[in-house]
Amino acid sequence: MLDVTWRQVTRWRARRTWSVCGTLYLLPADELGTWWGALTAREGRRRFPPSWERAHGVTPAQLHAITDAVGEVLGAEPLGRIELADRIQAHLGDPTVTEALSTGWGQLLKPAAARGLLCFGPTDGTRSTFVSPTGWLGRTIPHVDAVEADRALLLRFLGANGPATLADVAHWWGEQPAPARARLRANADALVGVRVEGEEGFVVAADDAEELAGTDSGPDAADPPLLLPGFDVWTIAPRSHRRRAVPEGMEKHVSRTAGWISPVLVDDGRIVATWEHEVRGDTLTVTLSPLGDGPLPDVAEAARAWAATLGTGDVVIGTGPSLA
Repeated sequence: MLDVTWRQVTRWRARRTWSVCGTLYLLPADELGTWWGALTAREGRRRFPPSWERAHGVTPAQLHAITDAVGEVLGAEPLGRIELADRIQAHLGDPTVTEALSTGWGQLLKPAAARGLLCFGPTDGTRSTFVSPTGWLGRTIPHVDAVEADRALLLRFLGANGPATLADVAHWWGEQPAPARARLRANADALVGVRVEGEEGFVVAADDAEELAGTDSGPDAADPPLLLPGFDVWTIAPRSHRRRAVPEGMEKHVSRTAGWISPVLVDDGRIVATWEHEVRGDTLTVTLSPLGDGPLPDVAEAARAWAATLGTGDVVIGTGPSLA
């Protein structure tokens, strides 16, 4: 029997890195080449206006030099932010980049992540570290051709989040509408146009169109209420979905300041409340904050599922004042 540690499993299976929309993702290690192929092509389309230089303290030429330097100085040894900045500065012989690299949350390192030169390493206490993905994994990961990678990720996005609009695709990629439009046109053979509640402009992967058309939308087809955790992908995903799911004027309670995405209660495809929990001893207390004035669904079953996950036996459900 093979005996391994959990660290070995996570090291082999997945890496945490910046990906689409500049957001942190946990990506399967054996799919990194696909992501890098598409993201490297996206980086090649980026433009840097003067406002970008003022905000980040480096020129585009310096950013490209920093990105190349990451590939030279980063290996299997985990380095903290300051250590990495020092090594890049020493490699380039440019002391002006040190401060820019040591502040902010990774804006100058994201291009290196897109090219497959950097990912997050193991946490050192409360300190993040960085490693070379190929150095850390101990194997070479070739980049998938950009056209092939683009197609694979677009269809995967639509499979998970479709139907979606042009704006949804652009936002997910962190790009302007023009590249997203080109991406949809290039893959039109694998897409089907969809009208959602009379609104045109949506597409879905062709392989999913028949299943979508056959989905029961009757009053008895509703799913049971769901207590989704914070930052759940259903809540984060396409803005065209969120616009329908969140009551008007209530998005500030779902998508909060500093990028915080609240835990939410979903009832029949609509977000009807946010929620928080507390564990004391063997009791899980769930407190709902309604986003409207109507009655909330029974969440006892959903709360019991969370109790099982959190290892508690008893469940108490309460309702706070409406946020409306």
